[in-house]
Amino acid sequence: MLGLAGVPIGVAYLWYGLVQPLISDEPTDFVRTYLAGARVLASGGDPYQCNVGACGGFPHYLLFYPPLAFWLTQPLVNFDAKLVSGIALVVANVCLFAFVWLVLRALRVRDWQFALVALLASISFAPTLTEIQNRNLQVLVLLLSAVVLTAWLRGDRWWGGAALGIGLAIKLIQAPLLLLSVWGRRFGLAAAAVATWALLWLVAAPQFLPEYVLRVAPSQAQGSGEVINVAPLGTLNRLFHPESLYNSGRGGGVLVLGLAGVFAVAVVVLTAKRLGAPRADRGGRALELAAAVAASPLLVTLVYAGQFVLLLLPMIVLLDYGLRSRSRGLIIAVAVSWLLLGPSYLAFTNAFADGFGFPVLFQVWANSALAGAIVLWLATMYALKRHRIEAVDR
Repeated sequence: MLGLAGVPIGVAYLWYGLVQPLISDEPTDFVRTYLAGARVLASGGDPYQCNVGACGGFPHYLLFYPPLAFWLTQPLVNFDAKLVSGIALVVANVCLFAFVWLVLRALRVRDWQFALVALLASISFAPTLTEIQNRNLQVLVLLLSAVVLTAWLRGDRWWGGAALGIGLAIKLIQAPLLLLSVWGRRFGLAAAAVATWALLWLVAAPQFLPEYVLRVAPSQAQGSGEVINVAPLGTLNRLFHPESLYNSGRGGGVLVLGLAGVFAVAVVVLTAKRLGAPRADRGGRALELAAAVAASPLLVTLVYAGQFVLLLLPMIVLLDYGLRSRSRGLIIAVAVSWLLLGPSYLAFTNAFADGFGFPVLFQVWANSALAGAIVLWLATMYALKRHRIEAVDR
């Protein structure tokens, strides 16, 4: 079965994850966000004052990342964009495979069949291909999350905190891991994370940091009514404002934002309750981190489908625990989550782009990615409960 699945998946990934992006001229996040922002920064401009389209003569998408993303890319602005983009593609692939290797090593996986399943599930996951093709820094954050997992399983390690801090300086989506660190009494890890985060933000174009913190970040925190916003706020917006499915950006308001906040608080409370006291064994500690990562996209107001690549970590952890504990329910839950986050939502975006006329179906289908994230989070809650019962029985 692995051979029958592995060969076509491997060939498909080789084409879609490496060859086609190398020869394609399609715009990517790396060129039209990171490199464009770096060019603006290098020319003395303000990357947050640019309208979508062009800034300083360089086409770009919305520039709403922390200054660090543009600052790091500045040394590359004088090189050919296609060459730099090709190198970035190779680096993105290295990050992905290094992530899988580190997670399997941290979990002490010895079975080659499970290792191959984890690898195939990772490279055939739709958000993975999206972020690899775009050379998005999300893939680097994914690798850093594997470093954090390794440190978490070994105790209070400063280098795990440094990895978390670098990830937070790039993107804030894993900020809940700081709360987990304090809860788990990993004070050295938490301190190293905050120190690394602060240092990187203070070093990288600090003149634009106040603008990012006071204007850009708060505007992002208000979410978006776009159909591609797969955060809970996006679902709530489509529920109260169905027209926003076809008129992206419509709706919103205090009610939608407030309900999204209530949902986030409920997720935090339920997760904290299920976590209980810190666990002593490696398997339990892995489930702790998996739960925090799985909950992260449910706590923010703006999520794009590619960001779900970070959920590969809890998926692999739950698969490993499900097989070790012989829990068919957990394995099925991970499979359902993978299908909803990947093939189902990808099929929706394709059908929606082609203009199929099924409004009622689309209103439900548009939320398949969020449904997958919720299923995965609930699976981590069940795994934590099951692990606690098993520990008591022992």
